Amino acid sequence: MTPEIEVVGGAGPMETAAILAAVTRLVEEEAAAQAVPPERPGRGLWVLSGRPRPVQAPFAARPTPAAPGWSVGSDETEV
Repeated sequence: MTPEIEVVGGAGPMETAAILAAVTRLVEEEAAAQAVPPERPGRGLWVLSGRPRPVQAPFAARPTPAAPGWSVGSDETEV
């Protein structure tokens, strides 16, 4: 169904044609935009920040070998 448009206010034939061409293009673009289904919105940074991340293994305290002349903890070794 084509809408009826009446251009008033002293517009001449060239102005009327320009106005109707602009309105026609607008109506066609609107129909084309409505024909495409909307895209699913993307996840924001605040959503992505709450997602689980890989967790590093906890630090494991191990006895460290001592260099000659140094002791570790209460190790009383003499060199």
